[in-house]
Amino acid sequence: MTLPEPWSFLVKVFNFAVMLGILLKFAAKPFKDFLQNRANAVREKVDEAGRLLKEAESLKSTYEAKLADLDQEMEAFRRTAIAEAEQEKSKIVAEALSLAERIRQQAQLAYDQEMKDAMSAVQAQIARRTLQAAETAVKQIFKEEDHNKMVDEFIEKLRGQN
Repeated sequence: MTLPEPWSFLVKVFNFAVMLGILLKFAAKPFKDFLQNRANAVREKVDEAGRLLKEAESLKSTYEAKLADLDQEMEAFRRTAIAEAEQEKSKIVAEALSLAERIRQQAQLAYDQEMKDAMSAVQAQIARRTLQAAETAVKQIFKEEDHNKMVDEFIEKLRGQN
């Protein structure tokens, strides 16, 4: 049996309405609970995401402050390191100058001593050569007789003083 066209459509609509009614009667509460649970879960996730976002922003501001302080700390450390290096440099330079002065003084003392020794050696050499030259000259000028004559005159002078 086939129903005329408009009646067929009405039966289909009626069947759909009955099916929808049955579906709503039995599936509405579980579907509503599912949607409610899903909405609650989404709300909790959104709330947690908001809380995590606030935590992240707090951490971000904390780390930004630390980074700003880090730049200042690095600058202070750099200044301190430079100051210590300058002090160490000054100390090393002062020690080097002191050592150089001691070396210069020691060299001057050694030079002066060498000059004294050289002058003494030269004077001794001059004295020796002068004595040799004088001895040679005296030997050439004075003969044995002149020597004896001078010794006799000296002895006579000594007797005359007594």
